[in-house]
Amino acid sequence: MTTSIHEQYPPGYKWSVLTIVMIGTFMATLDSSIVNVSVPVIMSNFGVNIDDIEWIMTGYMLAFATFMPLTGWVRERIGYKKTYIAALFLFTLGSVLCGFAWNLPSLIFARVIQAFGGGALTPTGMSMVMEVFPPKERGKALGFWGVAIITGPAIGPTLGGYLTNDFGWRSIFLVNLPVGALGMMMAAEMLLKDMQHKMKKKPFDFWGFAFFSIFLVSFLLGMSKGEREGWTSHYILTCIALSALSFVGFLLVELHVQNRIIDLSLFKIPVFSIAIFITIVRSIGLFGSTFLIPLFVQQQLGYSTMQSGLLMLPAAVFMAVLLPFMGNMADKIGPKIPAVIGLSILAYSLFIYRRIDLMTSAWGLIWPMMVRSVGLALLMAPINTTLMNSVPHEKIGMSSSMNNIFMQIGSSLGIAFFGTSLSHRAVYHISVVSQSIRTNNIVSGAVIERLAHHIHGAGYTYVQSAVMAHSVLSQTIIQGAMVMSYQDTFIIGGMIVLIAIPASFILPMKAVHHPHKESGENQMVAME
Repeated sequence: MTTSIHEQYPPGYKWSVLTIVMIGTFMATLDSSIVNVSVPVIMSNFGVNIDDIEWIMTGYMLAFATFMPLTGWVRERIGYKKTYIAALFLFTLGSVLCGFAWNLPSLIFARVIQAFGGGALTPTGMSMVMEVFPPKERGKALGFWGVAIITGPAIGPTLGGYLTNDFGWRSIFLVNLPVGALGMMMAAEMLLKDMQHKMKKKPFDFWGFAFFSIFLVSFLLGMSKGEREGWTSHYILTCIALSALSFVGFLLVELHVQNRIIDLSLFKIPVFSIAIFITIVRSIGLFGSTFLIPLFVQQQLGYSTMQSGLLMLPAAVFMAVLLPFMGNMADKIGPKIPAVIGLSILAYSLFIYRRIDLMTSAWGLIWPMMVRSVGLALLMAPINTTLMNSVPHEKIGMSSSMNNIFMQIGSSLGIAFFGTSLSHRAVYHISVVSQSIRTNNIVSGAVIERLAHHIHGAGYTYVQSAVMAHSVLSQTIIQGAMVMSYQDTFIIGGMIVLIAIPASFILPMKAVHHPHKESGENQMVAME
């Protein structure tokens, strides 16, 4: 009788792996948000402008996404254990170099090194968890793993603000050193040795990797810079053209090579394709709204960066509590019901913000995010588990990389789309309100006259009062138009999420387990 590969591990080994993976995942996700609050301080310290400083975020994002497709090939060459420890080392080394950066170029360079490690940590860690947990327990495992994904970005702004205020901006990077060192020691001591036959010496798909990397870099760069540069600018059109050409080149290469850097054949599995589509839509809704809410509370309500970070913390904590329960549920029921309900709740949470205005209280901002957390918790573990269980056992690493790549694409699309929609709706509302005032000169004249009278009573001259009254009216118009543009954008975002609901009905009612027979040859590790 053949023994399942999962029964050959020492007792409790799978939970040790999960703990180690959660440490690395927490570090990688924490750094995605902890830097943002320190940007003004770094700008002042290095004497650079906003266009230059953006590259510490943009460079990280591009390097993170570029290295992610490469991790599958690296894992098969040197094994999971060495790949994960190397990724932790690169991330920690990059963090230390960031902490000792002497100018902006050295900081950007260090962030790229940090991102190479971070880009390998998440897909490798996810693959390791899926390897050591049997299919019937993977939902529970991914539920706990999701806690690290959520808590990192959630506490990032608050922790970043505290460290920057009390210890300086360099501390936000150096804080990774003890955590990274602990993770590497635990991985070296507790992870078992990789089996030699697991480490395949297949050739590297250089042209596939090159074309796909160019596609990702040009696509993500275009999405992140589109609003600033203008969507019809030469810069953005060049990015779009380059991404389209490189994507075509990538497809042509992958059709003619055997050892592909990205296995497109997985899209022939209907459940996998639907799960990827839902992952993209979920990322659009999550990252688009996460982008808009801090923007609204800081620019329209006057919240500080620290206050906006604290505003988003309760929902993240609530979701972290929910995820293990939802993950356990994913092992018992199929993905259809959680997907349909989760997408509906996520869309509803965005529709709630259609009533957002300048009088909205802190609780009025928090509770829709709490609702969103329920929807996201229903989507994360069940969909991730379904996506990974739908592929053959030996393709788990590849599916993990593809899942993370498409999450990155979805997050970039969400931020770009929500930002563009906000700008377009603001232009529309400003135009409409301004036209309405011009057609009601008597009313606007009366308003300006009353404002000028009150301002004159404060000690200003008649000329100054008139100028200031016109300025106050203009600011009021712009502010009102901006509030309406936020309302419209949240409605449009909710409608985008609803698009994925019909696809979710195609998902199976029962938990997905690929029929591929597991054997000792598929084992990731063996006892030394």
